[in-house]
Amino acid sequence: MNMAPRDIREFFEDQEKRESIFYKRPLETLSSGIPILPRYIASEKRIGLQKAMESLGGNFTLSHWPSRPGWPRGPSGSRVGVLIVTFDYDRLREAMLRSYAISTSGALPDEIALFDAVHASTNAPVTYFDAPALVGRKRYWDGAMGAYNNPLMAGVVDAICLGVQPSEIEILSLGTGTVRLIPSDLATADTPPDLTTAKVKPSVLSDIARAAGCITDDPPDAATYTAHIVLGNAPDKVGRIVRLSPLIQPVNRNGAWTYPDSLPQPIFDALSELGMDALEAEEVNLIKELGDAWINHGAQNQPLRMNDDLTLALGDGTYAIGKQRWRAIERA
Repeated sequence: MNMAPRDIREFFEDQEKRESIFYKRPLETLSSGIPILPRYIASEKRIGLQKAMESLGGNFTLSHWPSRPGWPRGPSGSRVGVLIVTFDYDRLREAMLRSYAISTSGALPDEIALFDAVHASTNAPVTYFDAPALVGRKRYWDGAMGAYNNPLMAGVVDAICLGVQPSEIEILSLGTGTVRLIPSDLATADTPPDLTTAKVKPSVLSDIARAAGCITDDPPDAATYTAHIVLGNAPDKVGRIVRLSPLIQPVNRNGAWTYPDSLPQPIFDALSELGMDALEAEEVNLIKELGDAWINHGAQNQPLRMNDDLTLALGDGTYAIGKQRWRAIERA
């Protein structure tokens, strides 16, 4: 919608806008300790999204957006396409919402308002929203339910279907941060317990909560590395994919695990436990601190692949290196 990055940040800094989208269920605070109860009302999220986006064109359909004045064009001169991934609740399969057609598969631009597409694709079930997102007669869950929390491969497949050669595809994959702790078998006697992956005692309630949490996770090694191989890049060398996303993980100094300098224990622990529904001002401030640390070399970057001991296997270990490599790809 032609918003500058600063405007987008201010959108999320607005407490009223956040609460209009993450609209709490009655008595939610009393039931928040029960891991399988939803916290927010899906129908209210739709109202909040429409209100927040309508003045910027959120009511226009995806099919209409490319014809709007000022719609960006890519390096080839063609209009930029938008692909939003969601999950069809009734058919139990992924659903792709597009601003463009794919003649080889018969896919047409979708006649769905932008705010409704956003609503459909952001409806994490079980522990977050109380019902599927209702758009017309269709019902949707979050696209992560179809294993598209990182939608990179969906975009790669569409690009190839549109006739782009894999060798011509260059990708900048932007993430929202992930947590990697030390496997318990690699921890030493002096490793702080909060830097180690906790052993959870299996139970029906805890396992349901963990299963629901899996859909909001974003494993570093899955979609980006798969795309790296599919596009013909060497398995052990960086190629035409750059992943930029903050990484919350311990550092190893002289054989001892500790906290990054820019993320001391109180901040590190709070970030490690932060859910994707950051509502309160102190939670948003934590995200800002992580972003500042990441950009200023105080927090690591999520690579394409990482070893079990948290060492880099493939990709860019810092924001600066990743940004520099992407600039080089752009200029080539």
